[in-house]
Amino acid sequence: MENLDKSQFIVLLETSLNRRLLSPEQKTLDAAYEDYIDLLHGLTVQSCKSSLDLLHELARLQSCLMRLQERIVEKESPQVLLLKSALLLTNFEIRLVFTRVRYPSIAAPVSVEVPKSPLFLSEQFTPTDIMELATALQLSGAIRRIDGTRIDLATLVDVLSGTFNVRINNPEQCRHTLINRKLRLTHFLDILRNNLIAYSQR
Repeated sequence: MENLDKSQFIVLLETSLNRRLLSPEQKTLDAAYEDYIDLLHGLTVQSCKSSLDLLHELARLQSCLMRLQERIVEKESPQVLLLKSALLLTNFEIRLVFTRVRYPSIAAPVSVEVPKSPLFLSEQFTPTDIMELATALQLSGAIRRIDGTRIDLATLVDVLSGTFNVRINNPEQCRHTLINRKLRLTHFLDILRNNLIAYSQR
């Protein structure tokens, strides 16, 4: 996974923080922001690094964003709003990892032995893609409990996480990030749809 302090989103901010962006430039920055958020979430969910290493990396990232914030001249530009959002989410991930370090029992696995699913998420996809699917299924009411009642998001995420061997630690926060995307709100669902259409047209 790339270093987030050298991601396209931060590189674009460094070169355009205090100037007016043309429409194509703004679209590129918005897309880079969405990629940054996906990578940030993936860093804390899928990373094999220790919690202390994660904190070190996130602190470096936080410092980079704060340095950019100090350079702000135009307080209400689209770039500044995206920077503030990225910093808020980065701070949230730091608090989340710190909580795991301070209270390891919170993140400790349940002692009940659960059979491991033979299915895994392909490398090009992220837990955010599973959250996109879970959110759409839950909001549509397509998945029900055995008694016919609507399933809650946490239960649905838990089932899908176990099925595909991924970790989604905070479904509500992840859903909030997901539905506030400025671009590619249905990125994963569009991929599924396009593949189905392509197959039907063979």
